[in-house]
Amino acid sequence: MRSFLSDLLGGWKEVRVLQGYSYQLSRDGRRRAVPVEDYGRRGTIDETWIATGEFADEQIHRRFRNYNLRSQVRKQRQPVMA
Repeated sequence: MRSFLSDLLGGWKEVRVLQGYSYQLSRDGRRRAVPVEDYGRRGTIDETWIATGEFADEQIHRRFRNYNLRSQVRKQRQPVMA
């Protein structure tokens, strides 16, 4: 409870929670990843976000943002002539 109040007064805002870590941004632009309590199996920390402020999966998200399986044109099956 005490750490929550100090974080609130210190100006840390939660940006994202992923794989057992809370990614937080301070008022002055500092970034940190804090482990979530009572989380079973944690993944790895996204060091890219801590260094640059961009999550590693954002580039993939931008690349496949408008991808839709329904918009794929299906080829007409040609009958097999024996």
